[in-house]
Formats: sequence, C-alpha cells, structure tokens
Amino acid sequence: MADKIKLSIVSQEGTALERDVSYVNIPTPFGSLGILSGHAALLCAVEEGTVRFRFGEEEETDRIPVGAGVAHVEDNQVTLLVSWAEKKEP
Repeated sequence: MADKIKLSIVSQEGTALERDVSYVNIPTPFGSLGILSGHAALLCAVEEGTVRFRFGEEEETDRIPVGAGVAHVEDNQVTLLVSWAEKKEP
C-alpha cells in the first residue's frame, strides 16, 4: 500500500473517520487542497466544508462534512483535527 494515504479525521467527540485512501481534498480558507501519496509535509488551516476522498480498488469517492480546524500531512498520513465532523463508518 505504498500508494495509499492513511486519513484520520478527529473531533472532540472522537474519531469520525479512519481509512486508507488514494486521494484527499481538504477545504482551506484559500480554496481546496488536494493530497496524493508522497505529498510534502504540511500544516494548514481547515475551513468548514466537505472533505472529499477516493478509496478502494474501484477508486470509489466519498465525502464527509467537517468544521474548522487544522490538517497535518506527513509520511503518507493526513490527520485533520476539527471542531466537528459527521461520523463515517468504513
């Protein structure tokens, strides 16, 4: 799974989503930010909106609404710490 990214979205209520994905799109105050495997280390603000992601063999797409917060990207791991998030089951 070298081409996969571990996506974690966490709010004060707990973990809303934890999944291996191939692509993540994060809403930021300056527009959306796309993350692929091998992305450089990054720390940025997250704006309230919708995180979109691709996963699975068929490259299925899904989305999850989130509140404002921060995103940390490093070593094929994307962690969003947000004020709220709709819980998603894998």
